[in-house]
Amino acid sequence: MKRYIQDFIENNDFQKVLIYGFYLTFIAVNAMALIIDSLNDNYTSAVIELITIIFAGIIFWRTHTTQKLTFGAYGVWIGPIAVYALIIFSGFAYWNFYFTILIPLAFYTLFPFRLSFMQTGIHFLIVTILMIIGYFVTYDNFLHNIDSLSAFVISMIFMTAFGVFYHANMENSYNKLYKSNLQKEILLKEVHHRVKNNLNVLGSIFGLQAMRETSRTKDILLHNKLKIESMSMVHEMLYRHDDFSDIDFYTYSKTLAINILELFEKNDVDINIKSCDVSLPLDIMLKIGLILNEMITNTLKYCINDIKLSIYILCERVNHECILKYHDNGQKYLDVGSINDSKGIGMKLIRLTTKELSGNLEVYYDSGLHYELTFHGGLKNA
Repeated sequence: MKRYIQDFIENNDFQKVLIYGFYLTFIAVNAMALIIDSLNDNYTSAVIELITIIFAGIIFWRTHTTQKLTFGAYGVWIGPIAVYALIIFSGFAYWNFYFTILIPLAFYTLFPFRLSFMQTGIHFLIVTILMIIGYFVTYDNFLHNIDSLSAFVISMIFMTAFGVFYHANMENSYNKLYKSNLQKEILLKEVHHRVKNNLNVLGSIFGLQAMRETSRTKDILLHNKLKIESMSMVHEMLYRHDDFSDIDFYTYSKTLAINILELFEKNDVDINIKSCDVSLPLDIMLKIGLILNEMITNTLKYCINDIKLSIYILCERVNHECILKYHDNGQKYLDVGSINDSKGIGMKLIRLTTKELSGNLEVYYDSGLHYELTFHGGLKNA
């Protein structure tokens, strides 16, 4: 239960957590009050509390299913309305009036400054009207006691003042955090931009050197150039987007595949990518980029299909794990055992990177070479 609450708070925005917390708490408090009033034969209050629970449950369910937080925020008025009903049907008893002092707390936390004070003003205006009505229709009531009435009014003023200072402090804190976050974003963008430029320079050096070398050495240099470019692309994508925490798998893998096809001058190869809206953090995407680079390169170098060469890539999230599936449509049978025992640097790199991801890799042949990589950690849906 504790873990579920912690995950809910971490994975949802501030307003949603407050709205859900309000309704669950409100329903629980009214349920306890319903039990107590029923045991004390206070059936009028019990009926009001039962109706309140039903309406609060409907509003909460509607908010949850539609995710319309504005509807849920304004739905908190079910609380004040229930208290007004309790005041009237309890003969303007003092304890119900004191519940009204707590209601502005919901307005202050769920609404912006102006809206919260507009609603607080409306609320206290209704309370004042009820106090005036109660003064004339009741006798021997706290409304006729100047000390009790003064304490209640002072409490109302205190609650209003609290709202002013609360919002002033929140706005000040927000402005400081916004400026600090803006500075950090600028610095992060500059870092990613410089890293990308430096990696591109290295890639260009490898490319220029490859133009002067023999076929075997040229292949090695170009292969290393691709590795560097796969890392450079990650930093470029982070530089060009506002979200520095995650990179969209589909966009990255599509761009990477196109770059590799252009380098190998393979314009007739089909690339089919499906990502199920998976995004990956920087460190994981760098490793996945190296793995994909090796897989695509090996397909282009060794895979043969008389009709048309195709590559299929799927990345999906299953529970807390991510599964990367890669296969081509090569017609030539490949001995998986020899691939696994290969001394080549490509397969070694794939297996070492898989180990760094704490993942599991399966390789098999079925109308083409298949790779299935399962790993976990730091995954989010885009």
